[in-house]
Amino acid sequence: MRNIIITGGGMVNKGAQAMTLIAVHELRRRYPDHEIYLYSPVDLANPQLDTSLYRFRFTGWYPMKFARCQKNPLLRLVTLLRSGTELRECEAIYRSCDALVDISGYALGSNWSDKVCNDFLDILEFAQGFGIPTYLMPQSFGPFDFGPERRAVAERIGSVLSKARVIFAREQEGYDALAAAYGLKNIRLAKDLVLAGREIDPDAVFAVPPVLDVPAAAPGSVGVIPNSMNIRMSGEDAVLSIYAESIRRLLALGKTVYILSHSSMDAQLCRSLKDGFPDEERVILLDRELSCLEFNALVKRFDYLVASRFHSIVHAFKNGIPCIALGWATKYHELLKLFGQEGYIFDVRTAEGTAGLCDAIERMNGVFAEESARIRAALPAVQQENVFDIFGTEKELRV
Repeated sequence: MRNIIITGGGMVNKGAQAMTLIAVHELRRRYPDHEIYLYSPVDLANPQLDTSLYRFRFTGWYPMKFARCQKNPLLRLVTLLRSGTELRECEAIYRSCDALVDISGYALGSNWSDKVCNDFLDILEFAQGFGIPTYLMPQSFGPFDFGPERRAVAERIGSVLSKARVIFAREQEGYDALAAAYGLKNIRLAKDLVLAGREIDPDAVFAVPPVLDVPAAAPGSVGVIPNSMNIRMSGEDAVLSIYAESIRRLLALGKTVYILSHSSMDAQLCRSLKDGFPDEERVILLDRELSCLEFNALVKRFDYLVASRFHSIVHAFKNGIPCIALGWATKYHELLKLFGQEGYIFDVRTAEGTAGLCDAIERMNGVFAEESARIRAALPAVQQENVFDIFGTEKELRV
């Protein structure tokens, strides 16, 4: 049996989950006889994850461990002596592989350390060493302002990416950065994978179809979905203050507020937010991990969101639910612009960036039905393109 390997996904948060399930669904539909592997060391290290529930296999850490031994015979010999079984298992998977499909959200640019960039490149280069076509599905890229002291990683990016079959940039800014820095001819602009994806066939991705446990939500509710990454940009006190002020304004408008995480990384931030309203029964902490399918069902029960996780906004827009977005990156601006929602994006990095936030909440509270209709009207055009159409039939895969 031939293989396809998916990298950059996983079960660690609902955005990664959704990208993974969509990728498996689309690939399974086109290549029903292929074995699909998800490269995800984090998931393999999670004792709470039952990998037998899925119709794809999990594999881990091979590219990073063995990438550099491909071109170095001495290093390969040492590796064989130390971990021969693992290396042979790895090679068996890769020598029967017809495609590597990367679905990372954002892992390549001078904002990241050399290690993060090199780990990403190791995965691609390892596959390319076996002659496996590599496909980079829609994700963010750049900037590429490495400077002379980081010349090695900058040059490696150009070399490895030039060998990819196709690179889908999720934002115009990333497309332009790749083109300007490396002159690549294999770049295309495409919508986010989750945003463009439609329904997932449970039988294509699950060995045991899940039973969804979707929390109830009172009528007239608003979801608040923070992002701990904002703390890196503005500091914990400032971020807590921004969210707390939003919640106070929502309460003044008579809303019930549900605080929930879109990533396990944000669970403690959610608890801290609830701690600021210990006696307020209308501020409810949903303190359990939801799957991306459960979140997708829950979000339909809110009038709108105050949200910071990119894919929480994507899930909301796919269901016609408006959002007030607290972010910093270009991806937020381009996402809201697709749906005519530019007036509801706020930059958490400065006080000026969040000025007018409470006014926007009041404005949204009066027109969320109209904004929902605007989003629903824009969605068909956004979902018109399917990036997985780059793949052909089973016979055409390794051409």
